[in-house]
Amino acid sequence: MILLLIEADPLTGTRLAEAMGKTGFIPKRASSFQYALREGWLDEAAVILFDAGLTEGQAAAAVRSLRSARTDQPLIVLSACGNWQEKVECLDAGADDYLQKPVRSEEIAARLRVIIRRCAGSSTDQVISGDLILDLKARCAWRQGQCLDLTRSEFRLLRLFMLTPGRTVSAREIWNELHPAKEGYSTNAVEVQVARLRQKVGRDRIRTIRGTGYRMLLAAVNDVQPPEMVAPCLRTFTASCTCCA
Repeated sequence: MILLLIEADPLTGTRLAEAMGKTGFIPKRASSFQYALREGWLDEAAVILFDAGLTEGQAAAAVRSLRSARTDQPLIVLSACGNWQEKVECLDAGADDYLQKPVRSEEIAARLRVIIRRCAGSSTDQVISGDLILDLKARCAWRQGQCLDLTRSEFRLLRLFMLTPGRTVSAREIWNELHPAKEGYSTNAVEVQVARLRQKVGRDRIRTIRGTGYRMLLAAVNDVQPPEMVAPCLRTFTASCTCCA
C-alpha cells in the first residue's frame, strides 16, 4: 500500500519513510504538494501523511484544497506546533487525524490502520469479504478458514482489491502498488500477477473490465460467514501463517 509522505525536513522524512516501510507501507517521499502533484503521486497513493510545517500556517487551507480536488485518500497531518486551533481547523477541513510531533512511527502506523479499517467498513484489523479474510496487521489472508500461501506481491494486490471493494482498479495502479520504485509499467506483468491471485482466491472473484482494469466482486449476502464461524479459523491459523514471511 503506497503511502505518500510529504515532509519538510529531509532527515525526518528519511527516518519516517524507513520506519513506515517496516510496518507494511510502501513510502514515497515528496518535499512539497507541488512535487507530489507533478509526479502523479497524489493519484496513486492509498494514504497521505503530510507535515503542516510546509504550509506556513495554512495547514487547514492545504487540506481543504486537497479535498476540493477530490483527493479522498485517508489523510493525517503532522505538526510540531501542537496548536489546538490548527488541529480543529484541519479536522474540520477534511483531515482524518492530526498528530503532534514528536510521534512514534508505530503510533502513526496504528492510526493509519484505524483509518483504513474505517474506510473499508471494518472495526478491526480484519477485512472480510465473503469467504475471504484479510488481516492488515498480521499481513495474512484466509479463504474458507484456510491460510493462503501468498507472496508479498500477492498480499499487496489482494489488500488493494479488498480495501476498494467494487471499484475498478487500473493496471497502472496495480503496477504502482506492486513496483513503486520502477518506471513505467508492464500490462503483461500485471496480468500474470492477477492470474496468480485468481488461482488462490477464486477465478470468478476478480473480474477483468476490458480497457479499464480489474474489479473484485462484492460478496453476496449469503456468502458472508457469521463472526462466530470466522474467529476459530483465525485462532487456528494466525500463529503458523507464513504467507507474508
